[in-house]
Amino acid sequence: MLAPFMARRLGETGRKSRLMLRVATLCVAVSVSVMLIALGVVNGFRHTVSDKVSGFAADIQLLPLGGANADEGTAISYDSLLVDEVAATEGVAHVQRFAAKAGIIRNDSAIYGIMLRGFAPETDTTFLHRQLVEGHIPTYTDSTRNREAVISRSISRAMRLQLGDKFDVLVVGGDTPRRDRLRVAGIYDSGMEEFDRMTVIGDISVVRRLNGWQQGETGGYEVLVQRGADRKEVARRLAENLQPTRVLDGWGEMAVESDTDAGSGDLEVWTVEERYPQIFDWLAMLGLNTTIVIVIMLVVAVVNMSSGVLIVVLEQTRNIGILKALGMRNGLLQRIFMLRSVRITLRGLLWGDLLGIALCLIQQYTGVVTLDPQNYMMSTVPVLLHWDEVLWLNLGTLGVITLSMALPAAIVARITPDKSIRFQ
Repeated sequence: MLAPFMARRLGETGRKSRLMLRVATLCVAVSVSVMLIALGVVNGFRHTVSDKVSGFAADIQLLPLGGANADEGTAISYDSLLVDEVAATEGVAHVQRFAAKAGIIRNDSAIYGIMLRGFAPETDTTFLHRQLVEGHIPTYTDSTRNREAVISRSISRAMRLQLGDKFDVLVVGGDTPRRDRLRVAGIYDSGMEEFDRMTVIGDISVVRRLNGWQQGETGGYEVLVQRGADRKEVARRLAENLQPTRVLDGWGEMAVESDTDAGSGDLEVWTVEERYPQIFDWLAMLGLNTTIVIVIMLVVAVVNMSSGVLIVVLEQTRNIGILKALGMRNGLLQRIFMLRSVRITLRGLLWGDLLGIALCLIQQYTGVVTLDPQNYMMSTVPVLLHWDEVLWLNLGTLGVITLSMALPAAIVARITPDKSIRFQ
C-alpha cells in the first residue's frame, strides 16, 4: 500500500513537476485521440468502399473463360443445377444472374458513354435501395421486357434527365448497331464516382437483346457472401468445386492443372478485389498510413512521458535520497515511479478516448467533414470504430508507455543518499 500512496503524492509538490505531468497527460490524450480518429477513418474507408464496390460488382463473379477482364463477355446458358451447387457452398448467401453491355445513351441534347447492367428477377436490390434518392426500382421478370431503368445523379445532371424522361441506348457490335429506348424510373447516388458516372441499371432482357443473345442466356453469375465470411476463402471453395481442372489466380493465370474432365470448368471465379485491384490497393496504402500515424503518436507520447518522469525524478532527488537513507530499496522506489507513469497514462487514455470517440461519432452521424467524390469516391469522411480495436489500442498504448518508463525509473537506482540529500 505504500507504493500506490507515494505514487499518488509524487510530483504534486513541485511546480515544474505538476506542469510537466499535465503536459505529459495532454500529450497522451492527444496521441490516443489521433490514433483513434486515424483508425476509425481508415476502417470507415475500407468498409464503405468495399461495401459499395461489392454492391455494384458483387463479392464474387463467375464469368465465362476469357471474360474476366471485361464487363461483357460471351454468353453462357443458364444452368439451374450449377446455381444450386453454388448456393449450397459454405459462405454463400445469394446467387443471381447478370449481364452487361457498354454503349452510349442519347437524348435531344447530348450523348454519353455508359455501362448498362442488366438485373434479373432474383437480383438482390438491397444495396441499390440504400443509394436511391428519387423514384423507384423497377420489378423485372423473365416473361416480359421492362424498359424502365435506374440512372445515377451524375448521369442525370450530365444528360439533363428527370424521372419519366426517355433516352435511347445504342450499342455497336456484331453486324449492325442495336438500340433500345428506356425510361428513367429512379435516380441513385452512391458517391462512388467511378461507378456513378457510367452505370445504368436495366432489365437483363434488354441487355440480352442488345447483345443479340437467346432467351435463357446470361453474362455470368454474381455471388453474395454471408456477413463475416471471407470472400477469398469462399472463392477458393467455388474454384475447387466448379473447376476441378483449372483454378485461376488473381491475374487469370493457371494456378492448378489436372487431367480430369473439365465439368464446370468453363467459368472463372473472380473476387471483387481481383476485379478492382487499384481500389483495394489504395485501401491497403491507407492501412499503411495508419500504422505510420500510430507509431509516430506512440513515439510522441513516450518522449513526453519520459520527460515528465525525468523532471519528477530531478525535483524529488532529495526526497529519494532521504528515503534511501531510511532503508527503502531501489526496487520499491522504481515501482513508485512506474505506478506514477501508469496513473498519468491511464488519465491520458481516458481523456483521449473521450475526445477521439466523440469526434468520430460526430463525424459518423453528421458528416461535417466533406470530401471531393471525384477524388475520394465518397462525399463525406466515413468513420467506423470497432470496439475490440479500441480496447487493444488502449492496452497496447498503456503497455508500450509503461515499458518505456523503465529507463527513466532506472535513474533512481543511481542516486546515492550522501549526495542527493544535499541536492538543491
